[in-house]
Amino acid sequence: MRAVVAGVDLTAMGRRVAERAGMMAEASGVPLHLLHVLEPVGEAMIEPSLARLMREYQTTEASKLAEWARGKTGVEVDLEVVKGSPSWELTARGKSADLVVVGSSSINAFSVGPVAKRVARKTTTDTLLVRRQPRVPYRKVIAAVDFSEHSRVAVNRALALFPDADTTALYSMPSRFDTMLASAGLFSEELEASRGTRLRMAQERMEDFTAQWDGDIRTLVVDGPPTETIEEVVRRRGADLVIVASRGASATRMVLLGTVAEGLVTEAPCDVLVARTKAPFRRP
Repeated sequence: MRAVVAGVDLTAMGRRVAERAGMMAEASGVPLHLLHVLEPVGEAMIEPSLARLMREYQTTEASKLAEWARGKTGVEVDLEVVKGSPSWELTARGKSADLVVVGSSSINAFSVGPVAKRVARKTTTDTLLVRRQPRVPYRKVIAAVDFSEHSRVAVNRALALFPDADTTALYSMPSRFDTMLASAGLFSEELEASRGTRLRMAQERMEDFTAQWDGDIRTLVVDGPPTETIEEVVRRRGADLVIVASRGASATRMVLLGTVAEGLVTEAPCDVLVARTKAPFRRP
């Protein structure tokens, strides 16, 4: 890593983000860059004198947060306070870092605010979405895979960033085609047999896919829609991080999240790391 960039506000979530970002920076031995963005207040009809008072307060409190973060980590911590759009400023600074850390929502940790969504969609580097209070380094990690070459990035990122964690490669076999097969004439018994066969095939594919990490990770094949089944496995196993690879389809500053990555950013009950992989942009 070159650096970790963390977007912080003045709420309890801002401290969560700063603390987790500090852990990530310290584990890699890189500096931590905290960014606090002062949003425009013109549309709120706030008088200039009151706006200055508010800006001074925000800058002072952000400096206190940075000092607190320095006491939590052994790496260099610097703070930048700028005016502008939080998602735009974070995306821009992410280009000179290897990880951007954001909070899910300052109102409800298990919902996702618009800033976090936009950063996850726009940034060209890995994005860590923090939901839970950081207490220790990540210990149980789920790497969502679909057997594609680009999904290997999720497993490699887990092993590189969290070598001491208990990592599980998880494949969710989609069920969206069963309704069409039933409409095409298959009886329920035939559908059940077909799913059993496909699950066995998926298990064989998983063994081949993870052969290079033999002994380093666990494997799990489940039956059902990816977002829902990953949520269930996270809760059942007490996982504290899900990693999913997402190809960045980028053109004129646009980066698109994959369907599964988008669903996990919104719905996963734990922290989520979106690991970026490069891919050419193709216009439809």
